[in-house]
Amino acid sequence: MRTSTLLLVPLVTLGALTAQAQTQSRQLTGRVVSATDRTGLPGVTVIVKGTTEGASTNSDGTFVVNTTVENPVLVFSYVGFQSQEVPVTGSAPVTVQLAEQTTTLNDVVVVGYGTQRKRDITGSVASISAEQIAETPITRPEQILQGRVSGVQVTQTNAEPGGGVSIRIRGTNSINSGNQPLFVVDGFPGAGDLNSINPSDIESVEVLKDASATAIYGSRGANGVVIITTKKGTAGQNTVNFESYTGISKVRNPYELLNAREFATYLNDVQTLNNQENTAQRALPYTPEQIATLGEGTDWQKEIFRTARVGNYQLGFNGGTTDTRYNLSFNYFDQEGIIINSGFQRGTVRLNLDRKVSNKISVNFTSQLARTQQQRANVNTNGGSQGGTVLDALRFNPAVPVRDANGNYTLDNQPQPYVEIGGNPVAYAEQVTNEQTTLRGLLNVAGIYEIIPGLKLRIAGGTDLYNNQVNQYIPSTVFQGQNTNGFAFKGSANNYSWLNENTLTYDRQFNPNNALNVVGGLTFQKFNNEGFSSAVTNLFTDALGVDDLGIGANLLTPSSNRSANTLTSYFGRLNYRLFEKYLFTFTMRADASSRFGANNKWGYFPSAAVAYRIIDERFMKELPVFSDLKVRASYGVTGNQEIGSYQSLARYGLNAYTAGSTRLVGLAASNLFNPDFSWESTATTNVGLDVAILKNRLALTMDYYYKKTTDLLLQVSVPPTTGFSSILQNAGSVQNKGFELGLNTVNVDAGKFGWNTNLNFSLNRNKILDLAGEYQRFVGESSSSVFPGATGNTGVLRVGEPIGAFYGYQFLGIWQTQQEIDASGITTNVRPGDPRYADLNGDNKIDGNDRQIVGQAQPKFIYGVTNNLSYGPLTLTLFIQGVEGADVLNLNRYELESGFVAPNKVKAVLDRWTGPGTSNTIPKANSVLRRNTGITSDVVEDGSFVRLKTVTLAYTVPVPVRFQNSVKGASVYVTAQNLVTITKYSGFDPEVNSFGASNLSLNTDYNSFPTSRMFIAGVRIGF
Repeated sequence: MRTSTLLLVPLVTLGALTAQAQTQSRQLTGRVVSATDRTGLPGVTVIVKGTTEGASTNSDGTFVVNTTVENPVLVFSYVGFQSQEVPVTGSAPVTVQLAEQTTTLNDVVVVGYGTQRKRDITGSVASISAEQIAETPITRPEQILQGRVSGVQVTQTNAEPGGGVSIRIRGTNSINSGNQPLFVVDGFPGAGDLNSINPSDIESVEVLKDASATAIYGSRGANGVVIITTKKGTAGQNTVNFESYTGISKVRNPYELLNAREFATYLNDVQTLNNQENTAQRALPYTPEQIATLGEGTDWQKEIFRTARVGNYQLGFNGGTTDTRYNLSFNYFDQEGIIINSGFQRGTVRLNLDRKVSNKISVNFTSQLARTQQQRANVNTNGGSQGGTVLDALRFNPAVPVRDANGNYTLDNQPQPYVEIGGNPVAYAEQVTNEQTTLRGLLNVAGIYEIIPGLKLRIAGGTDLYNNQVNQYIPSTVFQGQNTNGFAFKGSANNYSWLNENTLTYDRQFNPNNALNVVGGLTFQKFNNEGFSSAVTNLFTDALGVDDLGIGANLLTPSSNRSANTLTSYFGRLNYRLFEKYLFTFTMRADASSRFGANNKWGYFPSAAVAYRIIDERFMKELPVFSDLKVRASYGVTGNQEIGSYQSLARYGLNAYTAGSTRLVGLAASNLFNPDFSWESTATTNVGLDVAILKNRLALTMDYYYKKTTDLLLQVSVPPTTGFSSILQNAGSVQNKGFELGLNTVNVDAGKFGWNTNLNFSLNRNKILDLAGEYQRFVGESSSSVFPGATGNTGVLRVGEPIGAFYGYQFLGIWQTQQEIDASGITTNVRPGDPRYADLNGDNKIDGNDRQIVGQAQPKFIYGVTNNLSYGPLTLTLFIQGVEGADVLNLNRYELESGFVAPNKVKAVLDRWTGPGTSNTIPKANSVLRRNTGITSDVVEDGSFVRLKTVTLAYTVPVPVRFQNSVKGASVYVTAQNLVTITKYSGFDPEVNSFGASNLSLNTDYNSFPTSRMFIAGVRIGF
């Protein structure tokens, strides 16, 4: 027994030592990546729970930890990300995805001429991060804001690739001046058109909404400010990122039109009624035998629409050291339009460099070179109702083939004179050139010198170079070019601006209770614009297009122009923080603009704001439910100097006439000068509340604002003895008041499954207060320019009403019988089957005095909801956008429901009035009353909609261990855009304005490019 015991002791000791050695030698490996883009995170702290054993991740996110713990739990922590605990049960490498912190109070937000912690903001500022931008593939930067920021209405006014976007921040301030916000790209204000900016290069977008935030931009801040910051290099890592997506798009909601047999029958009905009601008799356009041979005929919408392709390719290089950081990117974007022979291409190169020259000196450099090309499809070169691919496709006779028996395009609409005259829309789309090419360079460089700790001098210089070329060619082989035997046009615009900014910033925290940030500066900016155009007709060949205008026998009068304006500014801002809870901001800017009159060269724009962080009060510590609680209030005055150049000066216009064979040219005064001419001023009061509860699981921001814009630019009548009828003066006022709400919630955060929601809601009430002493003015598109015979304008400006009021006749139904007409006492020439309109003044006739406001273009409220769901490597993003209470003037319905010289019709006319009691909505076939009357209430439709704007499903591809040193992350995704739209609107889409960003012709649908439904698939990979 004793011998056995002595032998057992060394064996047990040896076993224990062996087990201890095995425990001490255990090695844990793995990689930490961002849950957003799956790129490696350097510098993450990895600790074995309950011990001091640990390590940090290297530049690509990998780590190695040695531990003696038998069943270890690793704790991962990283600034700006949620900590995570991961049990390790085997020896295989682990991959950990860290999610960003839901709290953003210490995040840095870009504001005018500087940055601030979000917790210190006193004004109304919204921010969109690169992660949010990446959720939805977009074609131009303005679309980032659509449905994602409260108080911001973004409207795709033209849905063709590269088409225009209208942005209104807190309503419409101006009647005759600009309403678009000021765009600032990497510190360069007045960047203008953003179509050449690559959205994939954007790091963040900030929207400055109230005067406290925008007053630093003075005479350019009244419409809000959008600050775009592009991506910079990251120290400590060198990465290569590639992204590509491809997809298709299709027309979303085409009109249901009559087929060939139905339309031929309709034309016969029109002529039959005309023969019954007129002494002049005409044969029917189609015999019964011809109608019997007709079937569906040509679907002209199907002929011009196509399944269009879209592709995007992005290659980026990012990295650097603590002294030098770089970001270099290349992008090519190519989108076909859903109308044949339309499309948009953009190629960009961006280089951003940051260099720390010494402990006191650093240099920042941002640059982009871009080339864009757009081929437009639905240009209306001849004006009026002639030309336009979409419009002609809607009204063309479906009994007419695209090509004749010889294979040539049919020239025009037939049979004449029974149908609307017009050209073959397929020939127009394929043979007409309307091309716009833009070359743009945006460059900004800044040097920063730290004079003493906390005091920095920044000197910056930048330029924006913009060249635009327009080529238009209408060959003699299409209907629109037949009368002129071809039309060729070339135009060019060369615009550039340069900027110099000199700022001093002092930022110091004196003690835990007092902190001060002061910025002051002097800036100079100059804008230069020049253009030239020339056109010819009667070309002896179509082979050269616009390449040689010399072959045109008839040279039209060429034109050229040149203009410039300058802006000199002083500005200052003081931010003071007391006890970390009392926040004060004071701002002042003085602008001198060459656009202002001689007596008003300088404008002064002050603002003040205060905020109280209640959350930092001692008593709030006893209420742990709150994570943040802050109230804000601000007041300030900003300006709008988008009033055009030389408006205050006496200008002369060209007058030319021909005497015999000699062209004589002279000049004549074209306006009265006004030395008191100045900017439009907007005074804004804003009250806001920021609340977060339950450890930031629910964060709420609310704002109420009141804006009053005075000194509106209006034409004011003057005595005829002046030689003019009016002068442009600062007169009139408009108000906007509204409420905004933003809500972020973390609904589920349990293990692999996560769900958060972002919601924003905005309502704005616009009202005209003064029109230079007048009660109303008729504005908008003249209906007579759209439809011959109609009278009046489409809109009205009226004191007490919002901008964008539609003005016309109230539709009451259809006259059913002659007895009904006789009993009404109406003396206007109407017949049974004609539309019936309200006789407002009771004079028994329908004329211009019976018009009234029949709709409002401005919405009652707008909203957006984004839901982000994740389960392991899968993420699903659902984005819903909505507009409520906005009316749309559907001018297409004038063409498609009635008219004497008949275009094709919508299917609804099959249920038209054919006798008493048959219809009270669609007039009889030959009724021309609505078409010759003007705007009527029945074509002003409810444009409210709810749209499932974007659905994106993404999957993070697991990277095999052997590739983790080289591949930092990979993901694939599929996206559907404009998937479902719920609306009562009968046209292509309720989000439309055929007159672009016009202030006075809003929400009008006529010959518009339809929206499309898009499906794409993409891949992202990082090395």
